[in-house]
Amino acid sequence: MMLSNYFVSPSYLLTTGLLLSAFTSMAHADSLLIKQVRIINSASDQQTQVSKATDVLIRDGKIQAIAPNLNKKVDRATSQIDGRGRFLIPGLIDTHVHLDGVPGYAGDEPKDEAMLREARLQMPRSYAYFGFTTVLDLTGDAKFIAKWNAQPAGPQAYFCTPVTIPNGYPASWMDKDLQFQVPATKYMLFDPAQPNVYPTNFNVDVHTPQAVVTAAKQDGASCIKVFYETGFGAKKNLPVPSVELIQDVAQQAKRLNMPVYLHGNSQDSYEFALKTGITTLVHGMWHEAKNVEQFANQMRLTQIADEITKANISVQPTMQVLYGEHEVLNPDFFKNPLVAHAIPQQLMAWYQTEAGQWMKNILAEDFEPATKTPTELYQAVKTMYQKPLSTVRRMTSALHQKGAHIMFGSDTPSGPFYTQFPGVNGRWEMDRWLEAGMSLPELFHALTMKNARALGLEKSIGSVEVGKQADLLLLSANPLRDVRAYDTIEQVILRGKVHQRATLSAKRN
Repeated sequence: MMLSNYFVSPSYLLTTGLLLSAFTSMAHADSLLIKQVRIINSASDQQTQVSKATDVLIRDGKIQAIAPNLNKKVDRATSQIDGRGRFLIPGLIDTHVHLDGVPGYAGDEPKDEAMLREARLQMPRSYAYFGFTTVLDLTGDAKFIAKWNAQPAGPQAYFCTPVTIPNGYPASWMDKDLQFQVPATKYMLFDPAQPNVYPTNFNVDVHTPQAVVTAAKQDGASCIKVFYETGFGAKKNLPVPSVELIQDVAQQAKRLNMPVYLHGNSQDSYEFALKTGITTLVHGMWHEAKNVEQFANQMRLTQIADEITKANISVQPTMQVLYGEHEVLNPDFFKNPLVAHAIPQQLMAWYQTEAGQWMKNILAEDFEPATKTPTELYQAVKTMYQKPLSTVRRMTSALHQKGAHIMFGSDTPSGPFYTQFPGVNGRWEMDRWLEAGMSLPELFHALTMKNARALGLEKSIGSVEVGKQADLLLLSANPLRDVRAYDTIEQVILRGKVHQRATLSAKRN
C-alpha cells in the first residue's frame, strides 16, 4: 500500500479528526508537532516508501495523528519542529548488544571511578546519538535492564537470558567453582554428558530445559541465548551442549513464544543450528571446517546457505566485530571524527595510555611488535583477519542471494575492545552490510520493522504510524539514497521527548 494513499484514506482521516477534536479541547505541554516532514516506512525489503510532506502530532510519548495542516488545529502550547526538506524515520533497533561494563576496561582502580561513572552515563546517549532507540541485550538480567531503562536519555532495552552448561562458553571464563555461585547459575542446564561436575546442592529438577526456560520467562526475558563455542585463544576444546539438549530448550521456548538465539560463528555451529530448531544465529560464519577438501566444502557451504534459508533461521552477520578487533591496532583509530561523539574524552585519553592498551598488546604479541612500526603492525594484523572476513562476506552474500532472513545486530561490544563502543559500532556495521551486497532499503528495513517483528514489538515500534511509540529520528538526508544520511540526524525523539543530537554527543561537555 502506497504511503501517499495511506495518509488520505477515509477511515484514516475519520480517526484523525476524532483525535483532533480531543486535542483542541485542552492544552498539553508535552505535545509536539513536526510540520511538513516526509515520512519513510518499510513494510518489507522491497516495500520501503517515502511519503509526501505531512504533519506528525505526538502526545504522551505516542504518535497521535499524521495528516496535512495539523498546525491549524492544535493548541498554541504544542511545541513545533519545522520538518520541511527533512525525513522522519523510526528509531533504529540493534538486536545484539551487551550493555553491562565499559568496553576495554577490566580493572577496578579507585582513581578511575570518576572516568567510569562518566562513561556509564554516556553509553546510553552514544547509542541514541547514532539513532538507536531500542536494543536487545543478549546476556542481560532483569535488574540491570530495569536500571538501564530508568536513565533519562537512551534506548529502551530488552534482554535474553543466557542458558549455559558447566565449563562451556561463556562459563569457562570463570573459576570452576565460581560458575556455580553467580546469579546466572539459575539458568545453567544439567548436562547429562557431565554428570559429575556439579556441586552436591545442585538440584537437577530445576535445571532441566523446561524449568530453566520457564524461569527465564518468569523473570522477564524476551528470549533465550544458547552457545555452540569450542573455544579460542587460551580456552580451547570446550564442551558444547548436545543437539538433544538444545532441541528441548528450543521446544520449551517455542511453547512460551520466546525466540532462541545461538552464539556460533563456525561452520560446525551452523550445522548444529540446523539440527536444533533455534530461531537466530547471532554471528556470521567466520570459520570454515578445517582439514577438509576445499572444493567439496564450498559445495557444502552453498547447501548450508540453502538449508538455513529453508529452515527460516535468521542470521546476524556481525561483520564489524572482526573489523573492531583489528582496529585496536590502528594507530589512527582515535582520529576518526565519529569516535569523539561516542567515547567520553577522559576515557578516550585513558584508552591511549599503557594501561588502556592492554588488549592491543595481547593481540600484537604474535607479530613481533618490537620489529615493526605501528603502521606495519596494523597491516600485519589486518592481513591475518582477511580469511575470516572473506568467509563471512561470502556466506552472508550466499544467504542474501537465497533470500534468508538477515537481521541487524552489531554485537556491541564483542569483547574488551574500545573499537566497538556503543552506537558507533552499530553505525559501522551498516557500512559492512553494504559492502556485503545488501541494498539501502534492505538495511533500512532490517534496522526498523524487521527487528521490531523479531522482538515481537511491531505493534508499538518499527514504523511511523498513529498509535505507535514516538521513537523517531529527524534526518536532513534520505537514508534510502546514501548510508551517510544516518550521519545527518538532527533530532532524536525518545518516547516522545525531543533531544537535539548534539546534546547526546560525548563532546557536549
